Amino acid sequence: MSSAHSINLDIFVAKQVRESVSEPSSSNVYLTFGKTSAWPNESSPTQANTSVLSSNDVWRNMIGAKRVYGNNIRHAVPRINWTSGTVYSAYDDHMDSLEMAALGHHFYVLTSEYHVFKCLSNNYGAASTVMPNILVTTTHFQTSDGYIWKYMYSLDAEEKLRFLTPSFMPIKTLSEGDNSQQWNVQENAIDGAIHVITVTDGGSGYTANDVVVNIKGDGLYANAYAVTNTVSNTIESIVIDNLGYGYTYASVELLSSLGSGANATPSISPPGGHGADPLCELGGSYLIFNIRLKDTENDILSTHNDYRQIALIEDPLLYGSSTVCSTPVVSQLTTLTLNGISVEYTEDEWVYQGSSLDTSSFRGYVTEWDSPNNIIKLSQTQGTATKDLLIGANTTAARFVSFIDNPVLQPRSGKLLYMDNIPAIQRADDQAEDYRIVMNF
Repeated sequence: MSSAHSINLDIFVAKQVRESVSEPSSSNVYLTFGKTSAWPNESSPTQANTSVLSSNDVWRNMIGAKRVYGNNIRHAVPRINWTSGTVYSAYDDHMDSLEMAALGHHFYVLTSEYHVFKCLSNNYGAASTVMPNILVTTTHFQTSDGYIWKYMYSLDAEEKLRFLTPSFMPIKTLSEGDNSQQWNVQENAIDGAIHVITVTDGGSGYTANDVVVNIKGDGLYANAYAVTNTVSNTIESIVIDNLGYGYTYASVELLSSLGSGANATPSISPPGGHGADPLCELGGSYLIFNIRLKDTENDILSTHNDYRQIALIEDPLLYGSSTVCSTPVVSQLTTLTLNGISVEYTEDEWVYQGSSLDTSSFRGYVTEWDSPNNIIKLSQTQGTATKDLLIGANTTAARFVSFIDNPVLQPRSGKLLYMDNIPAIQRADDQAEDYRIVMNF
């Protein structure tokens, strides 16, 4: 058996993921961060994996989490910057949709002005030397280097700021009118139009004004004329002067009383026409997640330490319950209020209850120590804290626990979707960390 799946299946899956996060009654996804303890080699974080043990460590390491909403996600495609001297691929209606969307098939570009254009003709494999910059919304246009381009859309300020990366760029298909140039492109797209006819054999013996281009197929009104080379007496190119519409198949017949042997192939636009559905036309099977951790997030998240791990978790539960958490921002530290006077605890030391750290009934790693208020915040906890003496493994600080505030989320609940081990990030009260996570479906 021979089978194939379309890029549309990949896009469909990506859409479902995005919709599941965006819809109020669907999944609640959180970006989590944690791990204040150092990597064995701080310059080379341990390779991330999603084994059961690593997933458990994500929970032990966790400092806090922030919910991901629909406006935190965009579809994306690989970023292909227009560069002078590059040979770009041309749209080809004979090419498999997955091959068309592959990283190595550069049939669209992002310009320095943040406009996106689809290449319809590369002038028979010539290098592109003129950056496309005509934002015509009704049809294609040709630059002086012979390339034929179709304007698709432009990135707005938010898209550039939040979702544009060195390797990927956001993409969307509008579902309703917003008076934008992209909407005009979508509305003016012509289903089954013929924008380009490629000469595959110039033939011989042709003269000017002796060639009739006959476009045959199941559509209507497509029309073109031939340009002959009067030196070689060949057909050099074919120019479209009416795109036509409604073609699902087409062929070209070149009629001449003198010349012979020339052949040409028409290229039919995708369903809806070029520009009707950028998301599918350019293969937007990637998703970009953009989540920002801003200082303390209203005094919820600790800024007193660094972290080395982020993750995405679906539908974590509230601590000690079966209720899915929906809170925008949560702390996952165990907070203990202490009483008594002793030497000071220090951040990044182990504290414990029991006769020793090795035999402790409870232990935790100090993420934050608030000496004036006698409050200590712990990650990497093991066991259950009690209202007993809490001892510092390095400092020998010793104070009694008077109040226990558990983390917001139930450890090991929900489903781990993604994790990344990163170099240490030091948090601060006047700092924001902006994460762009790209997933391919």
